[in-house]
Amino acid sequence: MLKLLDRAVARTLAGVRAVCIAQATALFLIVVLAVIGRYVFGRSLTWTEEVPRYLLIWISFLGAAACVARHEHVGFDVLFNALPAPVRRWLGAAIGVLILGFGWIVFRYGIVFVKDFGPDMMETIPYTNYWYYVAMPISGALLLLFALKNIVDALRGRHESQIGQSVD
Repeated sequence: MLKLLDRAVARTLAGVRAVCIAQATALFLIVVLAVIGRYVFGRSLTWTEEVPRYLLIWISFLGAAACVARHEHVGFDVLFNALPAPVRRWLGAAIGVLILGFGWIVFRYGIVFVKDFGPDMMETIPYTNYWYYVAMPISGALLLLFALKNIVDALRGRHESQIGQSVD
């Protein structure tokens, strides 16, 4: 069962990273297109300001979830690493529970945002806002999955080996 969770998280994380790379590439290309259009041809396409904004929203939400999966989110680990291993194990699980709670909030209120604001139309292109508001509940669901795995890893004593790099 735990190996299944490990594989599911690894595959999901690989998919999230691939989507983020594709979105970042699209963001870059659209911004280059906007700059060329504005400064070479003297006019820009109307959607080249709005679409990158929405891509950045997706990258931010998915990237935050990916950082949780890899323990690369913002944190202060000096005190954590100074604690004895059994205390780190339980504290790591407790931190995972807090992240799980945050993931639930993002998921739950992301659904509310989708229901309340999804039918609105975008400013420059004829699409509804569903496609970018859905980034919130998807990110929340990913946070739930990744936090659950982090809790399991912490309780199994695997948390220490998966902590992200400190910034010195």
